[in-house]
Amino acid sequence: MAEERIELPDLLAEIFQYIPTEWRDKIDDPEGDLSHPGTPWTARRGNNLEKGTQLAHLRLNNIIAYLEDMTHVQKNLRLEFLLLKASVTSGLTSNIFVENFDSLEDIDLTHGSHDVEDRKIYLR
Repeated sequence: MAEERIELPDLLAEIFQYIPTEWRDKIDDPEGDLSHPGTPWTARRGNNLEKGTQLAHLRLNNIIAYLEDMTHVQKNLRLEFLLLKASVTSGLTSNIFVENFDSLEDIDLTHGSHDVEDRKIYLR
């Protein structure tokens, strides 16, 4: 199954709201002037921490997936640019075809295999 591609507008729109708890220490002042009971630990506050951590990891994972995909796109663009540059400087300006092997839909592979995850073709 193909992984869903993350697009930049979706990534930029993915802003999560997190309201942190302001924790206060318990202070016992013998004179009672500066006493404070401290912030109690509750399931609600613990769940707030868990949800904030989960959202931060989700966003980080989505950013990493986007950057990895962009690295692949940049490699393909660089290869296409180098091929076009080489063909123009050598006078070959027609019948140029570049295949990035994202899928095998247009290719009849008779001897070899296609590694979808690493985006490689192995010929035998």
